[in-house]
Amino acid sequence: MIQTKKRSVSSSETGGSEKPMKKVKKEPGSKPAGDKTKAKVQKKDGVVKPSVGQKAGKFQKKTSPGGKPFENGEHKTFVPNTPESKKEYWNGLKAKQKELRQQRRQNKSKELYELSVSAKKIYEKLKRKTAEGKEELVQKLHELLGKEDAYAKVATSHDTARVLQCMIKNASDEIRDQIATSLLPSVAVLATSKYGHHCVTSLFKHGSKQLCARVVNEIIKDVVKLVNHTFSSSIVDAAYNEYATNEQRSFMRQPFYSELYKLDKDRTVQTMKDCWTTNAYMKSSVLSTVKDHLVQAANKRLTDNSLLHALLAEFLEEAGTTERSEVIELYLPLLASISSTRDGTGAAIYCFLHSVVKDRRSALRAMKPYVEKLSIHEHGHRLVMCVLNCYDDTVTLGKQVISPILEQIETIVGSGEWGRKVVGWIFSPDDKDLLHPTQIDLLNGYLEYSKKDKDIRRKEVFAVAKEAFCKQLESNASFWLRGGHTALLTAAILKNYQGEELGRLHRALAKVVCDPDWKVHEHEINLDGSILSIEVDKKPKENLKPNAGVERKIKKFKKSPFEEEKAAAREKQLAANPLINGIEHAGIHIALKKMIKLDQEKRQLAGDDVSQFGLAIVEELAVEQLSAWITQNRPSFLLLLIFENSTEEVQQMLRKKVVPMKKELKSQKHTGGKLLAEKLKL
Repeated sequence: MIQTKKRSVSSSETGGSEKPMKKVKKEPGSKPAGDKTKAKVQKKDGVVKPSVGQKAGKFQKKTSPGGKPFENGEHKTFVPNTPESKKEYWNGLKAKQKELRQQRRQNKSKELYELSVSAKKIYEKLKRKTAEGKEELVQKLHELLGKEDAYAKVATSHDTARVLQCMIKNASDEIRDQIATSLLPSVAVLATSKYGHHCVTSLFKHGSKQLCARVVNEIIKDVVKLVNHTFSSSIVDAAYNEYATNEQRSFMRQPFYSELYKLDKDRTVQTMKDCWTTNAYMKSSVLSTVKDHLVQAANKRLTDNSLLHALLAEFLEEAGTTERSEVIELYLPLLASISSTRDGTGAAIYCFLHSVVKDRRSALRAMKPYVEKLSIHEHGHRLVMCVLNCYDDTVTLGKQVISPILEQIETIVGSGEWGRKVVGWIFSPDDKDLLHPTQIDLLNGYLEYSKKDKDIRRKEVFAVAKEAFCKQLESNASFWLRGGHTALLTAAILKNYQGEELGRLHRALAKVVCDPDWKVHEHEINLDGSILSIEVDKKPKENLKPNAGVERKIKKFKKSPFEEEKAAAREKQLAANPLINGIEHAGIHIALKKMIKLDQEKRQLAGDDVSQFGLAIVEELAVEQLSAWITQNRPSFLLLLIFENSTEEVQQMLRKKVVPMKKELKSQKHTGGKLLAEKLKL
């Protein structure tokens, strides 16, 4: 390194000091350091100007950077990092970007750009609900885009893709087939496009049976690629689950078995096992290939697909212990997402039953946010019931599964039969009033994977849930008697209650039963608006999609913009479903009879000190309401059942209330009144 010497002042000049002194740079016009006189304010050209080294005063006139003040009409210079300058800068930048975007479009394909501009003008008229001559507008668009064969090109753009979707929706079958013919060669590209996949969905939604079959055949060619893509995965799911025939489904599965089936399909291969029936050496390669596809889907979190669910169910049955355990470990955190189909739910149950205790606990933790949705799902409720029946750690079960159910118990019960099955299994398992014997046997078959005694576990589950249910029923007792199906569930739940908690439930329900203003709908209405015991929205057979009878997923409909039409349809349903007195409802009458008959059964098991539903009704029943009951058939039968299934004390109370009305009771001609008068010996 080259070293340079510092220039120093001689010692004689510094008074003998050896330390070098820095050379002070003098500014022009500055005074020497020894001059202590104050700087004076200078006046030049009529403007007061501070001298060098003095800051401008608070009330002095500001000057421009050049030394002159801003005058009226003079343009301000650009000052960076101010709100005005930033706004001006961004506005200019956006304008430049817009110009560049338009230039790129024009340079890329000037003809395509002009086509899209003219097509969007027609689209603005076609998309209106009140537009007239839609067929003519579609014909114009078809002539415009069909001549240039531009359908596949415009389908991937965000603005022109909407034009194409609107055309497919409003076009005739002939024009729709011509559009599909142009799009089908590039279905794989469109299905993986951010905007183009909506056009493929429109072909399924509005196309005929033959057109849907053509689209499925094109999907089969690249099904392995499409399954593992975010946008196209849902399209493959819909194609496999709703539109494909049984033969097309087997063709969609075959490329996952082996690469041999990517180009050539084999009609004799219906399942995975058929691949090695003739060639046994293929078993290991087929299982290895399917495993790789399942692992890839699990890593990408694209498991909500009915095609993958079918592959997973087949793999778990045929794979060896090591390969199976590896796949189970991957899919345990994803049990909720694979429980949307029958095959997927079966695979999820298999994964849960064949996992170790530690993995089961983590699986329940991952499943907790989706317990409510699973409980009301057509297939997912089977997984929840399996967990309730065979998981031994009831403390963890209460936190991860039972608590979420009880927090939303009215939503779950009011959403349909599947939610009622889940709630019924918590409080009254093995109840044939709620479940078919075949399903009960299936659930009890899972007990071989459990170590704890069945009765002990069910008592612990009931102990976790009973207090929370009491509070729910006391806060809204009318909900639990809102219809025949819910009332039967309530009667089943009361079977296992005893002591003070049973008395609380009886008193809350008796207040509803004895309320003179108690009204319910003739047919029970679910929270989603569907009516039980009534066939709603009957469709002609010719409008049904292909394979309408096969197992399907629950469709997720988007919110319709036409709420007025929905409201009108809902009013029609309610008009055909009038309100009636709850005590005269046929389904509720059957449930109340079951509750009253439970009094005698519970007395035989626990003695006369047990709470009685009949006693709660007699105590709550007012004289005016009793006089109305004896004039009706079904309420009279309820009073007769109360008399037959209660203690002598309750019978005396009921007789005292009815005796003053014996003339009115004897004059009744309905069967219930006659039998009640005969029983009371009036």
